[in-house]
Amino acid sequence: MFDVGGGELLLIVLVILLLFGPKHLPELSRMLGKGWRQLQKAQEELRHQLRELSAELADSAERRSTPPMVPPSRHDGQ
Repeated sequence: MFDVGGGELLLIVLVILLLFGPKHLPELSRMLGKGWRQLQKAQEELRHQLRELSAELADSAERRSTPPMVPPSRHDGQ
């Protein structure tokens, strides 16, 4: 996704360590993990809603493409 190599990842970790210090690293990790889980949950909910909407639209399109059932007309010979 981001194409980050080992060297870049190490540099990012070192910068974070310098900015926040080793004491705040566990708290920062927990916050990032919690945020990531919330993001994944929101993403899954959005996918679910899109699947439901897609199914409703397909059903609606199918109903519109099917001609309505019209009863046969009566001919009394008139």
